[in-house]
Amino acid sequence: MDEALLPVDLQIPMALLRLGERGNDKLAVEKLTALFRVGGIVRGYASEFKIEKLLRSICAKKIAFILEATTKKEIEEILQPPKNHYNGNEVIPSGRFHIPEEELLMWSYTSLRAGGPLNDAGFKRYMKLFRELLPEYAQIIE
Repeated sequence: MDEALLPVDLQIPMALLRLGERGNDKLAVEKLTALFRVGGIVRGYASEFKIEKLLRSICAKKIAFILEATTKKEIEEILQPPKNHYNGNEVIPSGRFHIPEEELLMWSYTSLRAGGPLNDAGFKRYMKLFRELLPEYAQIIE
């Protein structure tokens, strides 16, 4: 079953069941705590953004990363917001646990909070993600 198709409210309980089935996971307590934190993170995003497709995908990807994590440091990195850097030509994602859908929400949030448009590099990255992740909306505005 594709976890990203499940409503966010069901993804966390399903992940808890999968974690319980694994039995002797040395990081079980950290993973359990992280799963609850993911629920809070996604609920926070949902209070600002109502695009269920993105929220489900973020939740499913974070859960998958957490369940496969082998260190506490990885779990902590998974729970962080996405990171980018400018390579002189464009903004590019960084980090093993990058989630494009989450990055798109961060660009939207940045634009809303800044009270004005993104800079050129940020706007280009935002539009690239928007076209890739929400093509049905991109066609409407282009």
